[in-house]
Amino acid sequence: MIKKYLNFKAWGLMQYEIASLVLMLIFLPSFEAPKNLFLVSYVLLSLTRQYNTSNSLKFEKIDYVFLFLLATAFLSTVFSGLHGHEWKGFKSFSTVFIFGWAFVRSEYTKETIRGIFLCAILTILPPLFFGLYELLWAKHSTFLKIHSVGYVNASGLYLMAAASAAMSYVLFYNPKKHQIYHYLFGGLLTALFGFSLLIASSRSAFLAFVIAAVILILFSKIKFKKSLLSLFLVSFSISFLLNAPVFEKHMEDVKRNDTLASRDKLWNVSFEAVRSFSNKFGTGIDNYGFADEVFVKRSVESRGETYDPKNYFYVNLTHNVYLSYLVERGFLGLISLIALMIFWANGLLANIKRLGRDSHHDYLWGGSLSAFLSVYLVGFVHVTLVHEPGILALFFFGLYRMYTKLYANKKA
Repeated sequence: MIKKYLNFKAWGLMQYEIASLVLMLIFLPSFEAPKNLFLVSYVLLSLTRQYNTSNSLKFEKIDYVFLFLLATAFLSTVFSGLHGHEWKGFKSFSTVFIFGWAFVRSEYTKETIRGIFLCAILTILPPLFFGLYELLWAKHSTFLKIHSVGYVNASGLYLMAAASAAMSYVLFYNPKKHQIYHYLFGGLLTALFGFSLLIASSRSAFLAFVIAAVILILFSKIKFKKSLLSLFLVSFSISFLLNAPVFEKHMEDVKRNDTLASRDKLWNVSFEAVRSFSNKFGTGIDNYGFADEVFVKRSVESRGETYDPKNYFYVNLTHNVYLSYLVERGFLGLISLIALMIFWANGLLANIKRLGRDSHHDYLWGGSLSAFLSVYLVGFVHVTLVHEPGILALFFFGLYRMYTKLYANKKA
């Protein structure tokens, strides 16, 4: 009797849990405050249900990876005060990763997994249409902005993950009925996302989408694979010849002999910070701005070298996720980032052999691959795994991890 009551209670909690998750996904690219409210609600409900179901939180390898990430972030935040820096940034960091940890531990049915996968893709449409309106018609903006996500690169990163996941669903999911509508609507949606990335002016996000799209097409089992790949390459070439905004931005930087948009000078600042703080738990999250010109000049001259201001550029971001973790969280922070990367990549590579056997597995694999590229490929030129793009990336990672644990591995 008690067991039936607990199962009924867990079932009721799961309904509220999924409702909170769906509402969070709806508001994630649109409105800040409701997104945070439903994210906290989801985490609390999910962990409560998980504990009530098993009377404990059983740990697996992925749990230790997330705990390692959170522990190194906490240590860098605490010890930042020892070298004159502020205690800040841990709240936003922990929000992203506690969500990822709670979500990857969840257990949903196949249809629920499919539904929330599509929800994450479709909920970008309202803010995307609004952003396109402001950019192309109202002229209120000089770049494509996804309403709640942020400026050009963050919006491009979020759009890239959603676009690649949508393409994965179109290529890998095989509906039993109305296939023509599946390909028609999916193709139009992918074309809209591709066009949006072309005018979003985020070169790294567009490049990551191109790489993801080519990989997804090559691994798909559709009959018209060669035709689709040819169409994709022709569209890419025409966009380049027509000087689409993303190519125009790149060519302008090349003409100014600034292909990396001053990132090389910015990374020179990061390397100076690495010398001083990487072995001391870093500067603390969001404290990169303390590596200012006074600090860099003193660091350079202390080695007997001449400081040349032309070689350095100062902003509050490293524009490189690896340097960000190394500077702000020290060597342990970088190792925690690489630990997640290895675990993530291993799951993708080990399951390539499954492609073609289970369409549910396949489109989730593509979504996870896209999220991986948005974090670790784009991470060479941007700070990733933060805010809305980070939540979306961990969502696609967790969804694939959940499915392989519950269904694919059992089937094997």
